[in-house]
Amino acid sequence: MNFSLQTYHPDYLEGLTALYNAETAFEPHIAPLTPERFVELVEKKSYFDPKGLWIAVEGGQVVGWIHACVAPGSEAHHDPREKVPRLRMLLFPRDRLPVGRALVAEATAWLQRAGHHTIEALHAEKGYPFYRGLWLGSEPMAPMTLPHVQLVLRVSGYRITQESVFMVAEMASPPPRFRPGVDLEWVQAPAEMKHEPMRESWIGFEPMQTWALLDGEEVGRVAWVVLPQVADRLGAPALNIWGLGVREPYRCRGFATALVSHAMSEGYAQGARFASVGTQLWNLPAHATYAKLGFQPYRIVVGRTRTLHTEGTA
Repeated sequence: MNFSLQTYHPDYLEGLTALYNAETAFEPHIAPLTPERFVELVEKKSYFDPKGLWIAVEGGQVVGWIHACVAPGSEAHHDPREKVPRLRMLLFPRDRLPVGRALVAEATAWLQRAGHHTIEALHAEKGYPFYRGLWLGSEPMAPMTLPHVQLVLRVSGYRITQESVFMVAEMASPPPRFRPGVDLEWVQAPAEMKHEPMRESWIGFEPMQTWALLDGEEVGRVAWVVLPQVADRLGAPALNIWGLGVREPYRCRGFATALVSHAMSEGYAQGARFASVGTQLWNLPAHATYAKLGFQPYRIVVGRTRTLHTEGTA
């Protein structure tokens, strides 16, 4: 039976979320979707465009979908006026490669018709406008455990341009506080949202920031959030570390470990029994910091980019 490609309509929500849940059921760090959760956390965002969400339908059933968008960067350092063309989600059954290829072709063509020639696919470079907190703690980069998604993107011309490792830890008991040998002062507050796209990306969550001070001077900060939605699969909420930085004079002295351990303790106090973080594959100092606190490599995830040839170029 042939499938057809349709643009988003609420009538497809049940099938869209059911397929999402079926194709991610193996991954407890991906929160399941409900139609209500999709509407609240994705559809209601100001930069959501239903014309960029393509759904493959066969015999009245949803057999695949892709979410293309032109959305601003969502991190503090991004210019909210800059709109980035992206493929933010791609899901289809492993035995339906033609469905995946058709979806990628349609979404790519839609972005190209709008004048875009460099397109990110499941990439983290420009931030997390959709699905933040639902997919591996942040925004979907494609894990290597979705080889059919990797294959379809690759044959569609999207090449790997970012590699990261997703690390996880269990917190069955209160995690110990790591102390770097000096008395630190801790200051904690809701994370400051630098601009509206950043604020919107965090709808449905309560992101926090914790600063470590030494003699009144900032040593570094850790940004973290408790993810209640993943409890549906993990059995308990997870703490996610979404930002970490130590000022140059204080590096290599154990302060990063102290910051992360402090966040883990705060998350545990709020009911989290798991922790997660994503970091670049090359960032060995970060890997070592997290390993000290019980984090283990869990998934390799990648982001892809395609540069389309324009008329008159080779």
